[in-house]
Amino acid sequence: MIRPDIHPHDGILVAKNLVKVFGKRTVLDNVSLAIEEGKTTVIIGTSGCGKTVFMKHLIVLERPTEGQVFFRCNRIDDLRPRQLAGIRTQFGFCFQMGALFDSLTVFENIIFPIQQHRKITDYKALDELVKHKLALVGMDGYQNQYPASLSGGQKKRVSLARAIALDPTVIFYDEPTTGLDPVTSDVINELILKLKQELKVTSIVVTHDMKSAYKIADRIVMFYHGKIIADGNADHIRNHPNDLVQQFIEGRVSEADLAALKLGGTKYQTQFLPEDFK
Repeated sequence: MIRPDIHPHDGILVAKNLVKVFGKRTVLDNVSLAIEEGKTTVIIGTSGCGKTVFMKHLIVLERPTEGQVFFRCNRIDDLRPRQLAGIRTQFGFCFQMGALFDSLTVFENIIFPIQQHRKITDYKALDELVKHKLALVGMDGYQNQYPASLSGGQKKRVSLARAIALDPTVIFYDEPTTGLDPVTSDVINELILKLKQELKVTSIVVTHDMKSAYKIADRIVMFYHGKIIADGNADHIRNHPNDLVQQFIEGRVSEADLAALKLGGTKYQTQFLPEDFK
């Protein structure tokens, strides 16, 4: 159902006053955010701050305790699974560790979402589709390989090819550079930029990698204890006056945590002493 107070210019995805409670813990605390179409929004924050839970609400893998989620002005958080199926074909998801099926070839991994949502009748066209998606991420020629034979970076690229198999309008990236060396991480950054430009997709990226965030983001949003505490472009975040923001982007331990680390405790003798080896 279209809400009269939600307009297309508000954003392709809009979260309104989201609250999510697990047991006695409030993970999202009255969060409102509009995702701009065709832009890359990067969500940052410490572990457990609510950023991944928020992203799951946008694709209705989680449902809010309170609040609403809208896609193209239509409310989706209250839809039944069968109603959501068609909407989710417009979402691509690149998982943190790739989440490829080890028993399937690269080709079979990429056609998996197609098989779930469409009836395949033209296998020659399917071959061309897979070739095209792999070529976009620089992996054409790997169709018959299994995930076990691929490097971490190659697995991420195949995961990206699978994420765009259904020609989504929105791509979600969950920690896309985690576990990768700096050079391979930058390859993934370049691919995120390339897909945005060539496919005209909207991108939502959850990451701890500030170098990546600064490179790919049109907008950076920071979560802290279930709330948004900073929102702006890279320059705005770099120069943000909030010390919590600066502490995170600099990777700096807080004074409270530092004090806790310096507290004395029981001291145990080491198992071996230098003289034991004389």
